[in-house]
Order: sequence, then C-alpha cells, then structure tokens
Amino acid sequence: MTDTLTLTSTVAESMTWRPLTVGEHASVDDAFETMERAGIAACPVVDDQHQLCGMVSRVDLLRALRPSRELRVLDAGEAGRLMVRDVMRCGVVTVEPEDPLVAAVDLFVDTRLHALPVVRRGSGRPVVVGIVTQGDALRHLMRGATRTR
Repeated sequence: MTDTLTLTSTVAESMTWRPLTVGEHASVDDAFETMERAGIAACPVVDDQHQLCGMVSRVDLLRALRPSRELRVLDAGEAGRLMVRDVMRCGVVTVEPEDPLVAAVDLFVDTRLHALPVVRRGSGRPVVVGIVTQGDALRHLMRGATRTR
C-alpha cells in the first residue's frame, strides 16, 4: 500500500500554496528580515507579475558578506543595500503541482536542494504558486506510510 501512495502522490498534496516570496528589487536586508521573521531558509524571488526570477537563501546572503577575490569585505550595511537580484540564484529547478512527489524527492536527493518552487508554466516565465521542501515531502510520505500500516 505504501508503494501505491508513494507512486500516486503529487507535489500538490504536500506543498505550501501561495508561499512567502521576495521581490527581485527588494534589498538583501529586507530579504533577510522577511526570511528571519518567517523562520525559513530560502524563498522564491518574483517580479511584479509573480513570475519566478530566482531563489534566494541564507547561503546566498552569506555569500554577499564573504570576502571578494580582492579580499574586500562588505560590511552588513553595504551588503544589506544590495538588491536581491544581485545575490539570488538564477536557473532554478522547479516542479509543477501535478508532478509526482517522487520526482521532487529524486530532485532533493540528487541535487541536495532543500526547497523547490512550485510553478505554473505558460507563455512567459513560470508563475510561482507554491513551494515544496524536503520536510514537506518527508512528512507526507512518512505519515502516509504510517496510515497504511
């Protein structure tokens, strides 16, 4: 029974709909405060139409504070004034709500990503509709396995 649950579960069953996002023109300081308040480690970066531009994580924010090759170190004030689009990761791996949850699990394992934006694809850039994390997938699969015993 667990195998059936695993194979038939979709991303939509475990994802968070309408996730917290950060605008591409937000400051790094605003992104940090938003993520800190919500207790999250990463979030999608979107434009005004909620189209996906990238992802920003705590690691990306730390990278902004790391010394450059010239050993120049930005202080927190300088780094905080950078825009999110200057530190975000582009070329983000995404899933859609209808995708099998096992596909997201494979991506988590193979890429070591902790969160995947869930998008709807259309004629333009993908529109963010949710987010699925390693924890979301694991909770769903473990609870399903417990229910079927």
